[in-house]
Amino acid sequence: MDLETAEAHGKSKSEIKEVIKRSDLLWNFACAVRRPLLTMFPCRVLSDQDPGHLHVASLTVDMDLHQHHRFLTVGSKVGAPDCEVPNLGLEWRTFRPFVYLPMWTPAPDPGPGAPFSSVTHWTWEELWLDGRVLSVSKRDAYLRYFNLPQKAKRPFELAAMIYPGLECGDRELLEGSGWNIVDPREVAGSPSLYKGYISRSRAEICCPKPIYRELKTGWFSDRSACYLASGRPVLAEDTGFSENLPTGAGLLVFRDLSEALAAVQEIDSNYQFHARAAPSVAEEFLDSQRCLQTMLDACE
Repeated sequence: MDLETAEAHGKSKSEIKEVIKRSDLLWNFACAVRRPLLTMFPCRVLSDQDPGHLHVASLTVDMDLHQHHRFLTVGSKVGAPDCEVPNLGLEWRTFRPFVYLPMWTPAPDPGPGAPFSSVTHWTWEELWLDGRVLSVSKRDAYLRYFNLPQKAKRPFELAAMIYPGLECGDRELLEGSGWNIVDPREVAGSPSLYKGYISRSRAEICCPKPIYRELKTGWFSDRSACYLASGRPVLAEDTGFSENLPTGAGLLVFRDLSEALAAVQEIDSNYQFHARAAPSVAEEFLDSQRCLQTMLDACE
């Protein structure tokens, strides 16, 4: 199928052609644009926000990777000796997730009763690499720490589509362990709702896809960047990003349940210190103005 025989949505075919004609380059997020539309752009840059997941999937599925001229990844350790992400014979240049700071100014302290929270998908996916099963499931990620609220003795909350009565019993397990489960469409269904949800949270609890941790990708979340910019400390399972971002003040890492519990205690005990440090991390390392320029420089 080509543009002439395809069905256009949102813009007319002539408008699409004009956009392509005026484009200096295409940032193709997660291979969303495919041939033949992809090859109509004169300069094509793949932007990967899913390191490891995209790379391993590309070993068995043709995702038009080699139709691009440059390759960017948010995996800060891709290419490092201890990172197990297959490079697919390509040169990957790294970039940091970023946040538009004027949109995410620090919000007032919501108080100690506010939950550690996050917004996430609830999936069951897995991939295989050299006979090894790699989970790309946020379900697996959070269930690894299902009893964190009980042990920490404080509120935790997930905005995720986990329906009551599912055969797996996930919602019942989580709620029985102290998690509050809310509908992400209601609390984060628009930019303003999403911003409000983060500002009502005490901190973020980020459990990344296990593949990010197991392959040591250095992945870091753009959602976490928004929490930091809002003056909300982030507690994140380490994927290797701690080698490229400062941790210990505003941004704390954990690798197991005992480290997670210690970090929760640290945040609650020294909340004002971490709340003040959080936006400083965003300003110094995750500012969109600086990060976008780095991405553009990597496309030359």
